[in-house]
Amino acid sequence: MENRNNNQNNRNLQDFNNQENYNEQNNYQDYQNYDNVDSSQYNNFENSQGVNNGQVSAPQKNNYGKLFLTVFAAFALGATSVFGAQAVMGTGKALNSSVTATKEDKDNQQITVNAISKAKDAVVSIVNYQSNSNNNLESILGGNSRRSGSDSSDSSNSSELKPASSGSGVIYKKLGNTAYVVTNNHVVNGAKKLSVILSDGTNVNAEVVGTDVWTDLAVLKISGDNVTATMDFADSDKIAVGETAFAIGSPLDVNLSNTVTKGIVSAVNRQIPMDVDGDGKNDWNQTVIQTDAAINPGNSGGALINNEGKLIGINESKIAKATSNVSAEGIGFGIPSNEVKLITEQLEQSGKVIRPALGVQLVSVNTVDRDTLKSQLNFEGKQGVVVRYVENGTPASQAGIEKYDIITKLNGEDVKDVAAVRKYLFEKSKIGDTVTVTYYRNGKENTTSVVVQALNTR
Repeated sequence: MENRNNNQNNRNLQDFNNQENYNEQNNYQDYQNYDNVDSSQYNNFENSQGVNNGQVSAPQKNNYGKLFLTVFAAFALGATSVFGAQAVMGTGKALNSSVTATKEDKDNQQITVNAISKAKDAVVSIVNYQSNSNNNLESILGGNSRRSGSDSSDSSNSSELKPASSGSGVIYKKLGNTAYVVTNNHVVNGAKKLSVILSDGTNVNAEVVGTDVWTDLAVLKISGDNVTATMDFADSDKIAVGETAFAIGSPLDVNLSNTVTKGIVSAVNRQIPMDVDGDGKNDWNQTVIQTDAAINPGNSGGALINNEGKLIGINESKIAKATSNVSAEGIGFGIPSNEVKLITEQLEQSGKVIRPALGVQLVSVNTVDRDTLKSQLNFEGKQGVVVRYVENGTPASQAGIEKYDIITKLNGEDVKDVAAVRKYLFEKSKIGDTVTVTYYRNGKENTTSVVVQALNTR
């Protein structure tokens, strides 16, 4: 390594230690809940803190990154208060209409009915049970304190747990006497106990098979005794803007389970920024399907289906308000089914997702003072990532990448920031692939080949 770590540089570059930090190996060992609503980045998850007679504390709001969109972080769409909403009842009487339905109208209606009938029994409600008290010693001290003569598992005893929130899920597989449910990670996050309520009202206990914080997906398994339907995956790469989309889930609470709303696919390959670790910085750009089908609190983890009754996405979030005084309607997002299929397969196999990594900590160029970049690193570019630290024995170290190198391209593709590096590695490379890294050192452009390996990226 060249001698660029002298005292002067350490003083001039000490601001790196306070910048956005990408640590593939160590930084994400202890994740905070997605529910960190103090973040200034896009955050679509719930803050299910206070439980009072089954109610959950009111939602807070977050900004939608640089798009200046404010999302209802608490109940943008995900887990919502359990049994807190009054059930809606009605006689279902129809009014006479002077409009005569055409054969085409009737055919389209029948297609809708058939699609929903095929899919609805595979959609479930999920109830997240957590500790009933937030002011006990463990909560105050933030540790696993033990009372004399008591077992540490006492706090998770079901008699002490209360429903904290609820969401939705989709049964996508049944093997023998076990059925598998996919939902959002934020629906099950923090749970001491999980219950799944089937479409016929049967309540069964659920076990977490695995979770993935980056894609916000989780897989649960339940007894298959009463499971009568599973949902097939559609090819989300073939989804067209304008085609019909139906959202099925449990808005508000389990009393409204199997609610269906209809809309269209508004956009595909939409990128939304995600703050994974709750530090107020963009860690990841999630690729999603946008839809105008009504999505409400409790729909998180539910199904977005097409006219064939097949899964095109897992509902995840919505934008509820833009800027300070402008409300937003019909802007919901779902995780594409092809990604859901890929992640669920890995979670079933190992309980986690193994992704390729370089073995570095990175800082986005656009967060570093321009004068420092120019005077200390001899770099005048506007995008890329500065290497803050290189882990010993990692692919980056073996390829000769050093501290304060500035990476600008991966396999010839420009990388704008930390999130772009992570996205490229996670989505466009596999463990064992050779990636050509273009970087600047002392103002000179260089390239090196890195064989990416599986590191602990959580």
